[in-house]
Amino acid sequence: MGHLILNRSDLESLTGYVRASAQIRWLRRNGWRFVVNALGNPVVAQAEFDRHLVGGKRAAPTQEPNSDTMNGGKRRP
Repeated sequence: MGHLILNRSDLESLTGYVRASAQIRWLRRNGWRFVVNALGNPVVAQAEFDRHLVGGKRAAPTQEPNSDTMNGGKRRP
């Protein structure tokens, strides 16, 4: 199973800052969603990273096939 949150090293690489307060400032300034844990460190989900840097848009919801059009517009009896 992959990691669900970025680790300390990831946050330092992402923000360019070591101090949590500077990382938080950078995340806010750049519009990232995060929470601050009890130790005062920012916690960023991997999904948020994907959203920003990989364009992690969710796949469009699948739709059920339209049975009316599958049979040439004719319904089965």
